Amino acid sequence: SGINAEYGDCVYELAMLLVIWLMGVFIFGTIMFYIEHEQEETKFKSIMHSCWWSVVSMSTVGYGDMYPETWGGKLVASILVFVSMVYLALPMTIIVSKFNKAFEKFKPENEKKRLLQQQQQRSAGYQQIGLQEKKQIGNTLT
Repeated sequence: SGINAEYGDCVYELAMLLVIWLMGVFIFGTIMFYIEHEQEETKFKSIMHSCWWSVVSMSTVGYGDMYPETWGGKLVASILVFVSMVYLALPMTIIVSKFNKAFEKFKPENEKKRLLQQQQQRSAGYQQIGLQEKKQIGNTLT
């Protein structure tokens, strides 16, 4: 219950983000391969090499081991980096909204427990005070 259950509920959304990210890796990797593969001494020797470049670029690591040399490749790389920045922000919105939802569910339960404990402590204190007053009244009557 609580926060763990809410994070469990967002597995579907995060899995969809991973699938869409992988599609982006293969699409941009393939495009980059066909733009750059005819260049002399290119590092984009296969679609999988290009997908490696795409993963590194989309994750904003950017090792610098592979980079486009043609204007078309540079344009595709610019688009990829922009799309990736926007895309990397998406999981945060999902995680934060799920956390807020779980926190709101969790907060009232704790607040109710705290108030109930305070009320029980007060009533126990009042009972103690009441017993002491009865003893004093009994002592004064006798």
